[in-house]
Amino acid sequence: MKLSTRFALCLAVLVPLMVSLAGLLVLALVSADLRAERDERLLARLNALRPMATSYAWRARVAPAVPPDFMERRLAAAVGTGAYVHVHGAEPLTIGDVPARPPAGDGPADHAEGAGEWRYVATDLGRRGSRLWLFEPRERLDAQLALLRRRVWTVTLAGAAAGAAAGLALGRYAVRPLVRLGRQAAALDTPPEPSARTGIRLDTGSRVGEIDHLAGVLNDLLDRRDAAVTRTAEALDTARAFAATAAHELRTPLTSMGANLAQFDHPGLTPADRDELVADLTAEHARVQRLITVLRQLAAGELLDPATSAPADLSGIVREAAASARRRHPGTTITESVADGVTVRGWAEGLRLIAGNLLDNAARHGEPPITVELALDGATAVLTVADGGPGVPAGEREAVFARFRRRPGSPGSGLGLTLVRQQAELHGGAATVTGSRFEIRLPTAGGTGRARSWLE
Repeated sequence: MKLSTRFALCLAVLVPLMVSLAGLLVLALVSADLRAERDERLLARLNALRPMATSYAWRARVAPAVPPDFMERRLAAAVGTGAYVHVHGAEPLTIGDVPARPPAGDGPADHAEGAGEWRYVATDLGRRGSRLWLFEPRERLDAQLALLRRRVWTVTLAGAAAGAAAGLALGRYAVRPLVRLGRQAAALDTPPEPSARTGIRLDTGSRVGEIDHLAGVLNDLLDRRDAAVTRTAEALDTARAFAATAAHELRTPLTSMGANLAQFDHPGLTPADRDELVADLTAEHARVQRLITVLRQLAAGELLDPATSAPADLSGIVREAAASARRRHPGTTITESVADGVTVRGWAEGLRLIAGNLLDNAARHGEPPITVELALDGATAVLTVADGGPGVPAGEREAVFARFRRRPGSPGSGLGLTLVRQQAELHGGAATVTGSRFEIRLPTAGGTGRARSWLE
């Protein structure tokens, strides 16, 4: 059932119910007022007729043989409904519709006799037992109440019809923004072109707070959906390219290892040749292992959750990386100038990869001396690793950070500097190179920035 139909039905039921309850209340109040007004009217008429009835009773008692026609006519004209005058020692006077036997008591009260019902009031006329009763048939008030009930029910039925019509109209008007929102939402999945699905947003200008809030929430969900779809598509494309490149890089050492293994079956293989083959196999195995290790490190960095970051002592990490590089490259001179107390928010392991890979890159591809510096530039930590070699040509300063980029004959995997840039960006910073000087800038305060995916 449509919301507008429900709204119309609710109004169609609610309006008559409210009108009926109000009508019943009005009917009860008006009925009570009419009954009270009738009693007041009877009492007022009784007080007005009492002197005239007293005169009639005196005249009938003093001269009973002489009919008091004049007084009868005056009483009959003044009563208007029904009256009964009891005169001690004379015939009673009956005017209008009255019961055969007058009731006891002064009233106001109801009296029934046979099929007739009356409302009456009474009073004494002097000391000799004369008495005056005034009667009004209940049919008169019942007719007024019946008319009132008919009018109330007429208004109730009219209110029900008006409520149903108004409910349908108001229901459609009230849910129009929601209907429009539903149509817009339905159109999101059926645009003219599939490529147009991203970027379509719901209208938030209906001037209905709840509808605009709902549209805003749906727009946020659509933004996240579009961003996820875009990232997924880009990741799939780049992952395919990366997988192909990684397969190619792994194929070279594996092919070499296969060729060397085939040589072991050669009948003329000498011990010296065997030792040379084993050395080659060991070197190729180490190359494959390094490549797999770096790939695992790249994947681990991509999956890091920013919520797990914590303050890290960059000064201590750089000093440890320099000491470790000296042990790995004993013939290389590495000097350091590290400021104390430099702290960044991030992942200690990722920061170690940055410093260690830069030092290994300088030791393998540069020339001594190698210097590592860490300083503060305002709210930014600046890590610099430089060597005495010619450095990277100007036209290749961005390409050196690309995956699997290495010089011919290089023993590296071609992913070391890729890992450096990835970790720098994961920490909200940047990695650049000028000649033989690599510079890493990392924020020392605030959250980490969003990293550019290493798959990109």
